[in-house]
Amino acid sequence: MLKTLCRISPLVFLLLGLASPVNADFVGLKAGGGIWDFEPSGTFRYLGGDIDLKEDLKLKDEQGTFTFIAIEHPIPLIPNIKISKTNLATTGGGTLTVAYDFAGTTYSVSDTVETELDLSHSDVTLYYQFLDNIISFDLGLTGKTFDGKASVTRAGVTNSTLIDDTIPMLYAAVGLTIPVIDIYLGVEGSALSIGDNSISDVTAKISYESDYAVGIEAGVRTISIELDDLDSNYSNMEFSGAFANLFLHF
Repeated sequence: MLKTLCRISPLVFLLLGLASPVNADFVGLKAGGGIWDFEPSGTFRYLGGDIDLKEDLKLKDEQGTFTFIAIEHPIPLIPNIKISKTNLATTGGGTLTVAYDFAGTTYSVSDTVETELDLSHSDVTLYYQFLDNIISFDLGLTGKTFDGKASVTRAGVTNSTLIDDTIPMLYAAVGLTIPVIDIYLGVEGSALSIGDNSISDVTAKISYESDYAVGIEAGVRTISIELDDLDSNYSNMEFSGAFANLFLHF
């Protein structure tokens, strides 16, 4: 569905590497996981008219889990790496109060349907640290791989479209550490915009790390997806809400 978005020059990393990134003096490891309480909103269209995620598909607010691991090292020019997995799926259903088309099938008022939207994905981020002190700044690239689908089921018959592409995105993170109280405030995200098609994944967070390598983070995460006739898919969707997670940092 998103293959048109997957063209980006491999020279970007070479240019980033030549910009004298800051490297760690030793290998560092950070790993953790948590829960994201998200709300779906917006519209989606596939071979039919616009479908409202809440009003038409009746999708519910959900809690998704996520895990991540990041490795930083002192080797020049070779980027650091962060890998994460996010479960982003919601279901709905009931008796329709409006008619709509999906995947070439018309669903009428009073039809009873079950719906599912699964945008679960994995992120592989390669990045450099340009600042690593009280103020931190990272820059790199993220490959976001979706493994999901959108489907509508009526009377045991399901129509669906797969969402299973990889999208290269620019990645950036900036943060401020308050040493006296060991609090970190930061914003990080990845984004790509080509013409009228765009996707972004942005997180604002506050974190605390104890003297025993254990930490906690909380904040707000928002994923936005806008598509304009990309493989017959149109959307203006957003998934946003609060999250919290625990992590280990060595």
